[in-house]
Amino acid sequence: MKTIEIDEELYQYIAGQTKHIGEDASSILRRLLRIDHPTPAKANEKYQPENHYSVFTDLLNSETFTSEKSIISRFILLLSTLYNYNPALFSIAATSLHGSKRQYLAKDKQSLEISGKNTKPREIIGTPYWVISNTNTARKVYIIESMMSDMGISEGMINQVIHIFSPTTN
Repeated sequence: MKTIEIDEELYQYIAGQTKHIGEDASSILRRLLRIDHPTPAKANEKYQPENHYSVFTDLLNSETFTSEKSIISRFILLLSTLYNYNPALFSIAATSLHGSKRQYLAKDKQSLEISGKNTKPREIIGTPYWVISNTNTARKVYIIESMMSDMGISEGMINQVIHIFSPTTN
């Protein structure tokens, strides 16, 4: 067993997901993250999530996404898709992502407004989260890349998504 430190909000979230008395944190996280308990044969293998990335390729190829000219709207659509892909992993990634002075994502508009000037918080539709929108494209790419990486999404899929935000494809 390993010990990790987590903030109070994340601890409360995990504790709130308990299904029965005595359920340990590892079991709760395995259930939330959709990770099976390792069998003796798999105990020494590194966990590799099944390829459920069609949700991202479907978004990237959708009429809604491809016809959208606004970077911020594409950014919001992608964050919404990330949340719907795995809300528990999204919550963990969102909690750990912030700048030296700014919070990038929060569960309320006011937290983002307090964290910096002109943050222009935008609601991430279909989620309990808000994101700052007054950042340049490079910062938006950093946010997306960090979120996807922290959620355990493959580097190939991350690169495919990031490519959409590069200046040559817009």
